[in-house]
Amino acid sequence: MIWSFFVAFALKMNAIVLLDPVTEWGPVVQAAKQKNLVAIAVQLSPIEDRMKKFLPTPEALKEAGVDHVLDLQDRDCYNCVYTLQLLQLEENLSIQAVIPLAETAVDYSDVIGAMLGLAHHNPLHLATSRRDKGFMKETVQKAGIRVATFARIQKVSEIENCIQQLQLDDDWPIVVKTPQGFSSTDVYICESLNDAKLAAANILDSVGPEGRRVSHALIEKYIGGTEFAVNLMAFGEGNLTVTDVWKYVKTDKARYSQAENCDPNDAALKHVVEYSKRVAQAVGLRYGAGHVEVKATRDDGIYVDPCMMEVGARLSGGRKATMTQAAMGGSWDPFSALIDSHSGVLPSFPPSFTPKSFVRHLFLPIESAGCIEEVQLDVTALTTLHSRAMIVKKGDVVKETTDITSCAGFLWFVGDKKDVAKDTERALSTFLITMTGASRLLEK
Repeated sequence: MIWSFFVAFALKMNAIVLLDPVTEWGPVVQAAKQKNLVAIAVQLSPIEDRMKKFLPTPEALKEAGVDHVLDLQDRDCYNCVYTLQLLQLEENLSIQAVIPLAETAVDYSDVIGAMLGLAHHNPLHLATSRRDKGFMKETVQKAGIRVATFARIQKVSEIENCIQQLQLDDDWPIVVKTPQGFSSTDVYICESLNDAKLAAANILDSVGPEGRRVSHALIEKYIGGTEFAVNLMAFGEGNLTVTDVWKYVKTDKARYSQAENCDPNDAALKHVVEYSKRVAQAVGLRYGAGHVEVKATRDDGIYVDPCMMEVGARLSGGRKATMTQAAMGGSWDPFSALIDSHSGVLPSFPPSFTPKSFVRHLFLPIESAGCIEEVQLDVTALTTLHSRAMIVKKGDVVKETTDITSCAGFLWFVGDKKDVAKDTERALSTFLITMTGASRLLEK
């Protein structure tokens, strides 16, 4: 009997939990398999309808190599941990890390990790500051770091007084947003009091993008300038490494049109990078990936006066990890590093994160609501095309694009910047969505 106990102990397999696998879950599963780890996927439910198109099915997860797929029904953390503990006993597993792979999972990953007894998780007392944009700003502000002026409201009737108290009545536009949104969902740039009231009415008492009833809206000062996403990897207290920086480009409708990679070592970005590290530290990013979305103004070639939009305590969306890996010629594996950082193992970093190639992420918009009759896109002549994803198809009833999640699709390019620019123009010139009863060439 003693021998059987030691044999069982010796055969214990290490495992990781992928909570709500959406963002780049495939490469994370591949990295887990290379490390001989058992992969357990936990999917949250219920989820709002507009987000379901981004979720893999249990069958797709298993086909990709996930060993166990669980459902976190009604976001019941106790039941999730209970099920995981039973699975550990039945399969002789030792869970090493809980990794959030969507914004919806940030709420739960550290709580579940703590309940499982894992040592390597982010501090629980700052859990809301890593998810709710109101608590996030308050925490960052208390750390002495600049944020946009803001306030919460519960009723549309509170807006006018709120704007006056914030001294924004002569400072249009202003921003009205959902505190727990993501990917620019339910964020409104308002040019008038009437716009702000309509935005708040759309937000309050609605179902947010992660399926919760929304009780508050945020009113914020609009911050101008260029928007950046600064991606980081954390390992313990004060150990933050910036892996990549992305610059967003928007249309005149304030809608995202593309994102481009930058050199995190560029002197022009030194204030943006250092500011982002301070913000990430303030909200308690200690393990795993994170990204800080920042706006800054350019002065004499240097981006100055950075101001936080929000923080994501997870791997950044838009295939940024994959594209950073491609830009560096495959010299770094961000997905292996992600697993290591959550597991308490020092990640392997390259000597420098200066990219070798230029990357562009192109967003393909829907310009009008209707039923899609046909989607056309010719990619045959695109020499720098890395990958693509079309979200819509014939027969879909769609609305005009207002955020990243409501785009028609995406293209990713890697190569020389001039060649990427040419391919961008070629792609946009062939992109056509035909609606039932009408057709329209989408604007570049």
